[in-house]
Amino acid sequence: MKKKDIIPNYILASKNTRFLNFIIDLFFIYILSLMVYFLLSFVKFDNVYPYFSDWIDTFNHSENFIFHSIIWFFYYGLTEFFLSRTVAKYFTKTIVVLKDGSKPKLKNILARTVLRIVPYEHFTFLGGRRLGLHDESSETFVVKKEKLEKFILNRNT
Repeated sequence: MKKKDIIPNYILASKNTRFLNFIIDLFFIYILSLMVYFLLSFVKFDNVYPYFSDWIDTFNHSENFIFHSIIWFFYYGLTEFFLSRTVAKYFTKTIVVLKDGSKPKLKNILARTVLRIVPYEHFTFLGGRRLGLHDESSETFVVKKEKLEKFILNRNT
């Protein structure tokens, strides 16, 4: 890959923007979890637990973690695969790209999504690391969309 095809640092989203993305996405994941729980309260389950939500109410800490991990997986996986951005990234005008500025492939999004489920992974953005674990391992970058578009336009002229 040519040097000019690598995302320059000035296009990367700041740590503050990334933190804001995290907070906004947490809010939307919480709303999504409530919606899923509400919808499951109408789904018949079995004789012991008349509705699916009754069964969910009995979950211990580990089972709750798995339940919420599934919601995280679908939220991040679907939005970033189809749109290259989550709801929060729309608000902050950022987007997920590969090092050449192109849309990530399914394997990159799956890697990002699975690594996000790792407990305390979001702390990998603190300290001296430029990128978080889910960015480094998936070879993706979160960039300012407008700056990326200008960069690609200048690169192609």
